[in-house]
Amino acid sequence: MKRINPRNIVLNFILMMAFWLILSGYFDLFHISLGVLSVGSVLWFNSKLRRYVFFPDNVLVKTNFSVLRFFYFIFFLVWEIITSSMRIAYLIIHPQMPIKTGLIKFKTNLPNMVSKVILGNSISITPGTVTLHIEGDDFLVHSLTNETDEAHIDHSLAVEVAKLYKTEVERVVCDEVIIDSEEDL
Repeated sequence: MKRINPRNIVLNFILMMAFWLILSGYFDLFHISLGVLSVGSVLWFNSKLRRYVFFPDNVLVKTNFSVLRFFYFIFFLVWEIITSSMRIAYLIIHPQMPIKTGLIKFKTNLPNMVSKVILGNSISITPGTVTLHIEGDDFLVHSLTNETDEAHIDHSLAVEVAKLYKTEVERVVCDEVIIDSEEDL
């Protein structure tokens, strides 16, 4: 069982309460007490989840996560979302609708499961792609475009996630296969 740092709880409470106040826009006693109740229940539930070890092989893995690089990654991800939105809008508005869905299977060389989840969520949040399955280093992604289109899975997201963890970016994605039939799964 992992021990929870009280400083993290206080910091989380302050950040979530500030977020609550900004979103609610009301600063009366009733709304502030609802915020305290909501934030407290979220923190209590989250503390139960934090004690549980989901990935036993990653418990003692020390990573070199770059906080400064994370801010760049957020802007990069927003740019990817915008450009993917434009590509998908073009595919939908095009008179011939050149949508050719497919599954893409590939392996990554990312250092830990958290980095793989970040990559999977980043792929899913960009329009036109959804991460279906992550198992070990293997990813299964649904895409609205096929392999001949430049807009299918772009390896730049995986490279940027690798840079977040200060790992080598030369061969982050490998063994990419486009799955056209059920037998290839």
